[in-house]
Amino acid sequence: MHNVWRFDPTTLRLFIAACEEGTIGRAAERESMVPSALSKRITELEEAVGTQLFYRQQKGIMPTPAGFCLLKHARHVLNEMARMSADMTRFSNGLRGHLRISANRSSIVQFLPADLRAYRATHPEITLELQERTSEQILDDIMGNRSDVGIGTALLHAAERGLSVYNYHCDHLALVVPVGHPLSDRPDISFSESLSFNHVALHKDSPLYRTLEQAARAVKQTIKYEVHVKSFDAVCRMVQAELGIAVIPLRALSQDRNGPDLKAIPLTDPWANRHFHIVAKPDEYLATACRDFLTFLSSQVINRY
Repeated sequence: MHNVWRFDPTTLRLFIAACEEGTIGRAAERESMVPSALSKRITELEEAVGTQLFYRQQKGIMPTPAGFCLLKHARHVLNEMARMSADMTRFSNGLRGHLRISANRSSIVQFLPADLRAYRATHPEITLELQERTSEQILDDIMGNRSDVGIGTALLHAAERGLSVYNYHCDHLALVVPVGHPLSDRPDISFSESLSFNHVALHKDSPLYRTLEQAARAVKQTIKYEVHVKSFDAVCRMVQAELGIAVIPLRALSQDRNGPDLKAIPLTDPWANRHFHIVAKPDEYLATACRDFLTFLSSQVINRY
């Protein structure tokens, strides 16, 4: 078996030049090298393939049948290598790529749809893979290289684990009640004032659930839950059915098609203002597409600190 690894791109390019120019001298001039060096490359190539590639004539050279066969393959190989190089360049300059994003439910409901749509409009060759995770799981995903970018609430402590943290959007929590509820005329309200009514809760793994539990303990009260569901849409449906009231992000209510039957009352508690963060590995570990994506997300932030 002949050593195909001798068919390096430079030797193939010189071989093509010799075929096209018809003389070693003209091929060497075209490739800006001395004729003896080009001739040596051709001789080594013939030794590698084990057969004569050129007829040496008084006025020049002409490919043998084996030479014409190699010429066809050499052109194909160099064309494919040029295409490969162009494709890899698109990855290295951020025009192509694949980004894995872990985000919590609140960011997915409120901010990410519009931001990702805007990003896709200007970066059509970047594929996006989005999965819903809790804020705690997001950090594990980034540290375990299962995600490139994480988005969640109150992630400033991620810097202690060596991650880069960027500001993202802010939201505000509100109490959602049915229209006509005793609290529905209030312009705003403290969370503690809602605790005399039954609540609808998100699942217990939700950061919002834990935030509300903490807030209730701080005022030495408990939350009366009758219904636990897994999405803001389901929360709104339960509230509309008068099975309780609930705390959800203010913007999440506008996403629900039954919004007109509900009233959102902003909470006055300081913790009701929530800060979202973007987390990622340090810049030197990121692909160009990921760095560009982080820059893009930061440019979309409306509620800056």
